Amino acid sequence: MFCAETETVKARKPHTCTWCGQQINPGDTYKRWNSVDGKWFTNKMHPECHEACDDECREWGEYEYTPYTNERPEKAKQGAENG
Repeated sequence: MFCAETETVKARKPHTCTWCGQQINPGDTYKRWNSVDGKWFTNKMHPECHEACDDECREWGEYEYTPYTNERPEKAKQGAENG
């Protein structure tokens, strides 16, 4: 699998996080990169989801995950509910 460099960008419109499946709202900062594994795919994740994905992928020794099926880290969910 090929992965391009990860960029940190500010959302101009709603996106769906490819890690947790929750919305990335306009104005939120998120991580974005392109990858190819048979076909091109643009990954967009909340920063905390990107960190969780990185941790899990390092643990397994390969950068692969099933999109939209993972839990958003608890710390970020609590922050979103409170603010």
